[in-house]
Amino acid sequence: MSDGTRVKVREVTGDDDALFCWFDRESQPQSAFVELELDSGTLLAGWDGIIGNGMPSRVYHRIDVRFPLGQILTPKGANDLLAELAPLAQRVLDGSEVEWDGSNHVGRILTEDAQAAHDEIEKRCADIDEWAPGILQVFDIDTIGDLWSAEDAGVTAQSTDEELEAIVKRLEREVAEGAGNSAVVHGLDDYLKELRRELQENEDED
Repeated sequence: MSDGTRVKVREVTGDDDALFCWFDRESQPQSAFVELELDSGTLLAGWDGIIGNGMPSRVYHRIDVRFPLGQILTPKGANDLLAELAPLAQRVLDGSEVEWDGSNHVGRILTEDAQAAHDEIEKRCADIDEWAPGILQVFDIDTIGDLWSAEDAGVTAQSTDEELEAIVKRLEREVAEGAGNSAVVHGLDDYLKELRRELQENEDED
């Protein structure tokens, strides 16, 4: 059973896309999660850095109990959720322990109340509405299509990489205003660079 460990919430910091990662050549972003460390009592949110079905050894051995999020959250959305889940996480801690099984240290949930709290956290994390406050709306430039021409975006043949980065932020703010939530557009930076390249080629031909 728990040795009296108290839940410690580790808040998410950074920009609105702090829990967002979309690796090159992958068809979707990495999943985000809430995680409870049974040995330290730390409750946190993060994104999965492993492509495919692998998992860190601490998650495999359930020392870190991971709850997949149904939606990617902004730091504020994640921190509000962590604060809401902290009492449930404490119930999980109170009825759990980390023990040596002869080969590895493993986490075990030992009481019905701890399991009920675990299941409630799992359901709450999975059932986040895609338009709820605190959601990071994720769009893919391939599905949005040619939403912006070079002229609309403000891209010229002379645009620097720094200027393109500023344009990305401006256009994502416009998308966010339309969606009513924070937003990112995956592939937008490459799309703007392609617009610049086409303009540069046209200049070379003239």
